[in-house]
Amino acid sequence: MNKQLQDLLITIVAGMGMLLSTLDTGIINIALPFLKEQFQTSTDIAAFTITGYTLALAISILPLGVLSDKFGKLKISYLGFVLFGLSSLFCGLINNISLLIIGRIFQGIGAAALQATSAALITTLVSEKRKNSSIGILGIMIGLGPILGPSLGGIILSLSFWQLIFLINIPFVILGIACNNFLLNKLSEKNNNRQLDMLGITINTLMLVSLLLGLSLLNKSHLFVVGIILILSSLLLGIIFYYVELNNKHALIDIKGLKNNPQVISYLFQTVTFGFASAMIFLLPPFIFEQSYHLEVGQTGFLVLGAPTGLVLFSRISSKINNGNKNKLFSHIGLSIIIISLIFLLLI
Repeated sequence: MNKQLQDLLITIVAGMGMLLSTLDTGIINIALPFLKEQFQTSTDIAAFTITGYTLALAISILPLGVLSDKFGKLKISYLGFVLFGLSSLFCGLINNISLLIIGRIFQGIGAAALQATSAALITTLVSEKRKNSSIGILGIMIGLGPILGPSLGGIILSLSFWQLIFLINIPFVILGIACNNFLLNKLSEKNNNRQLDMLGITINTLMLVSLLLGLSLLNKSHLFVVGIILILSSLLLGIIFYYVELNNKHALIDIKGLKNNPQVISYLFQTVTFGFASAMIFLLPPFIFEQSYHLEVGQTGFLVLGAPTGLVLFSRISSKINNGNKNKLFSHIGLSIIIISLIFLLLI
């Protein structure tokens, strides 16, 4: 197969997988009031459509990363597209809040398979000549999905066709499956016999469940203490997870490798910081526009389009200027701009 075509298809598979998985993290946030009314349920129950997806993704992503090393990244990515597509179709066809939550959980597992393989597909299968460009495109998809989600969700809800929030994924899933299947038939990957760390998976699962459940209970006065206990339990489990992984040769996370590589730790810190800032950027504006300014979902959707527009434009500009030797400088510039913009928004 032509190397240029191979690089293009891998970039499409990786980028499409990342876009879909991050898009569905944010697209339903703006729909919570609508779903509450549509299914005649409480806000807490409707919120499980977000919590279930997020929790399933967080729990599954590390084990699926191990499985992608064992069986092949293209195979796990293909599984992710199929599961994500079927669960999206399921969510768009049913009319029951309990089934919708179940569908979202499976959607989260599919999203985890896509996220666990996207970056690895580019770093291992794309040629050195086009790797920086592919990583730049993946970076756009990582940020574009969660920020574009509320905009797209608001526009769709203004059309009074909430099922389209999920059904809109199907054409993109079909494209991803087609490209992925073509690559599976043309390429062979180097796999290893890495074993699943079942103890690490169990501790990690308990830690994440405790943390997310604890945070969800903090806004209920009669369950506030329970929420605090669960959060503290998650911190304790995090410490236990650290020491278990430190001495495990089949660890989910290579703690020893991270300790010996401060540059990776710095990179992870910057990634977490960017992720937190991005979460604030796409979570808070829709809430403020709807709750404080009482705007319709359609108006809110258009107003929050500024962030994804800026993201696409400046991601392409920075990827052209940066030849791979200015990553630290660009990270500092990006984080500084985010801080300044958030202060500006706070003041107005």
